[in-house]
Amino acid sequence: MVLRFPLLLLLLVLWGPVCPLHAWPKRLTKAHWFEIQHIQPSPLQCNRAMSGINNYTQHCKHQNTFLHDSFQNVAAVCDLLSIVCKNRRHNCHQSSKPVNMTDCRLTSGKYPQCRYSAAAQYKFFIVACDPPQKSDPPYKLVPVHLDSIL
Repeated sequence: MVLRFPLLLLLLVLWGPVCPLHAWPKRLTKAHWFEIQHIQPSPLQCNRAMSGINNYTQHCKHQNTFLHDSFQNVAAVCDLLSIVCKNRRHNCHQSSKPVNMTDCRLTSGKYPQCRYSAAAQYKFFIVACDPPQKSDPPYKLVPVHLDSIL
């Protein structure tokens, strides 16, 4: 009985790094995963758009925002003045103009039958940016996280 608690604790500690809550598929760079999750130049219906994301993660994502702009235009925001992110890092950047976007929210279902509602918006956004990885587009910085919608 005494050994069970330390063993359970060890398993939880070892499991944490393997399956973090907001993990991205390891075969993708963070920038490519950002593009899959948040860049959608032409709006699609939420159920269809979200199935592409959910197929990677094998669960229904509760909420997601699609920016209706190109990856190139969103990456250009990374060249603007850096600001503090929600996580207190200093690698965030705010868009200089609002963009059309769609907010998709899970209403019902269990993977793979996820159902979403859609809300069209025209707002500013804040992205976190990092230096590109080898297979990323050759920008100085690339978007890796949608930090906020304003």
